[in-house]
Amino acid sequence: MRFLTILKIKLIDLLQLRLLLVILLVTPVLLGLIAGTANLKNMHTDVQAALVDQDQSPQSARLIESLKELGWTILNVSPEQAERLLLRNRVDGILTVEQGYGENLATLEDVKLTYRQAEGSLLTTVVEEGLAAAVLPAYSRLTNLKMARDSYAEMDLVAPANLDALFDRQVELHLDGNAAIRIDYISDVEIRPTLTFVVSDYSMEVFFLSIYAVLGVMTISQASLRRRLASTGSGLALDYAASIIALMILGLVQILAYTLTMQLLMQSPLRLTEVLLLLDYLLLMLGLGQLLSLIEQSLRLYLSLLVLLLLSVLGGCFFQLSEKILSSIGQYTPMGWVLHTIKGYDTLPFYLPALLAIVLLSAGYWVQKMRAVQ
Repeated sequence: MRFLTILKIKLIDLLQLRLLLVILLVTPVLLGLIAGTANLKNMHTDVQAALVDQDQSPQSARLIESLKELGWTILNVSPEQAERLLLRNRVDGILTVEQGYGENLATLEDVKLTYRQAEGSLLTTVVEEGLAAAVLPAYSRLTNLKMARDSYAEMDLVAPANLDALFDRQVELHLDGNAAIRIDYISDVEIRPTLTFVVSDYSMEVFFLSIYAVLGVMTISQASLRRRLASTGSGLALDYAASIIALMILGLVQILAYTLTMQLLMQSPLRLTEVLLLLDYLLLMLGLGQLLSLIEQSLRLYLSLLVLLLLSVLGGCFFQLSEKILSSIGQYTPMGWVLHTIKGYDTLPFYLPALLAIVLLSAGYWVQKMRAVQ
C-alpha cells in the first residue's frame, strides 16, 4: 500500500506538468500521422502527373485512359496550374501532349510528347516506360488499321464502317487466345541484400522516446527529496522504483498513441511484439538516463541531447546508412538495436538490453543513495 501510494503521487506529479502532457499525447500523434502518411504514399506504386492536353484529340484521350489504367493519378489541368503543382512538389512531373499528337501518331516521326520531372523525382524512367507502353500500342493500332484500309482500296472494296471496332475485337480475342502467355513460377523469391536500408516507421518514435526517458529521469531526480527519503526505511528505494514505473506507464501510453495512430492510417494490425520491444527500449533508455544524470547539472541537458543525437544518427533514425555501418556499429546502439529488431534483422537478443537496463538502473539507484548519504 505504501508503494502504491508513492506511485500514485508520482503519476499525479507527472500529470500536473501540462507541457509534458502536450508532448506526451500530441507529439506522438503528429509523428504517427507524418510517418504513416509518408509510408502510405511509399506503398503506392502510382505516378501523380499533371497533364496538359493541347491536342484534345481522340488519340490523346485514349493515351490518358491508358495511363490511368496503369494506376497513375492524372490531373488534367492548364499549363499555369501544372506549373504551380510542380513548384509545390504536388506531382511527380508535367506531361504535355502537344498539338498534332494524334496526327503524328501513325508515323511517330515526332511524338509530340514532353515530360518534365519534379525536382528530386526518381520516377522518370518509370514514366518513360509507361508512356512507351501507352503510345506504342496506339501507334501499332493506327498502322494496322491504315494497312487494312489500303488493302481494301487495292482490291477495290469498301472498308466496313465499323472496321475500328472489328479490329479491336479481333485483337482482344487474339490476346485471350494465341497471344496469351502463361508464366509459372517454380522457385522461391530470393531477397538480395541491399547497400542501404530505408528509415523505419518507428525512427521518430524511437528518437522521441529517448528524449522522453532522459528528461523524465531529470524531472523526478530531486536532491532535496532524495535526502528526505533516505532518512526513512526503504523510502529512497520505493521512490526510485515508483519513479521508474510511473515513467514506464506514461511511456506505454505514448507508445500506444503513436503506434495506434500510425497503424490506423496504414490500415495494418497492431503487433504486440513491437510494443514490447519499444517498452524494452524505453527501459534501457531510462537506465541510460541514470548515467547521463551524473553529468554536471549546468551541462547535463545539452550534453545529454548531444549524446542522444549522436546515438540516433548511428542507429539510423535519420539517414539511410550503409549496411556495413548499420551492422558493425548501428545495431549496438539502443536506437539501432530496436529499429533493426522491429525490421526482423539479425540483432542482439531482446533479453540482453533488458539485462543491461537492470544493471544501469541498479547502478543509478546506488549512485542516488550515495549522493543522499553524502
